[in-house]
Amino acid sequence: MNTANSNRVFTQVDYNQFRQHLDDICTKNIKGKGFETTIFDDKGDIQAIVHAASIDSDGRCYPAEYYIRSNANACQMQWPLAA
Repeated sequence: MNTANSNRVFTQVDYNQFRQHLDDICTKNIKGKGFETTIFDDKGDIQAIVHAASIDSDGRCYPAEYYIRSNANACQMQWPLAA
């Protein structure tokens, strides 16, 4: 993760970091509109954003961009106590 932008709400990451972050979110509610997809936690807070890959009218390609919430809290798992 790019720590230079730690004061921002969202940080751009690569695909592997994005997938790892998704594994840490408790609930994944997904909403897509146009070229943007947002992923929410079970409280309704946006945890991740994907901007779709695209090609402009001049034929230039732009890769997908992945963003995660900079101050995201991992899911707190409740493990039963061992006897």
